[in-house]
Amino acid sequence: MVYLLHFSSPLHHARHYVGWTRSETTLPRRVHHHEIGQGARLTAVAAERGIGFEVARVWPDGDRSFERKLKNHNHGPRLCPL
Repeated sequence: MVYLLHFSSPLHHARHYVGWTRSETTLPRRVHHHEIGQGARLTAVAAERGIGFEVARVWPDGDRSFERKLKNHNHGPRLCPL
């Protein structure tokens, strides 16, 4: 499952983070790790600076290669419904 996080305010150049988790049941735990600064470095810096985020979009059938494709092509802003 691939998910898109939308930051409440920009963090330098970034307004989005694309991540991957094994299933829908692990998504809340993964998001919680991002919230407390134990996820990706980008979301950890956001947490340190008090920048919140929300899950803006989910691709239930997405895998790690799809996540990488989105990251490599910087598709976050175009894919975010917010």
